[in-house]
Amino acid sequence: MWRRAAYGLIGAALLGGFVILSTPTSGALAELGTALLAVALLAMVGLLLYLVGPGAGADREDEALARDEFDRTGRWPDE
Repeated sequence: MWRRAAYGLIGAALLGGFVILSTPTSGALAELGTALLAVALLAMVGLLLYLVGPGAGADREDEALARDEFDRTGRWPDE
């Protein structure tokens, strides 16, 4: 769910930045468009690093093992 929100916000920032930069604007508005594009690109890089980072696989594997334990015993392993 949070990924959809992140993708939506990144897409909105990209679209807004491109729309602002594609129209004939003054200095302040052009800077806003550039800032929106920069924020969107930084957010994309951050999201990519989060999704493929070294901790992502280990967390998923630990969660899968915990679910298997719960299915066998009816008790979550941390309790």
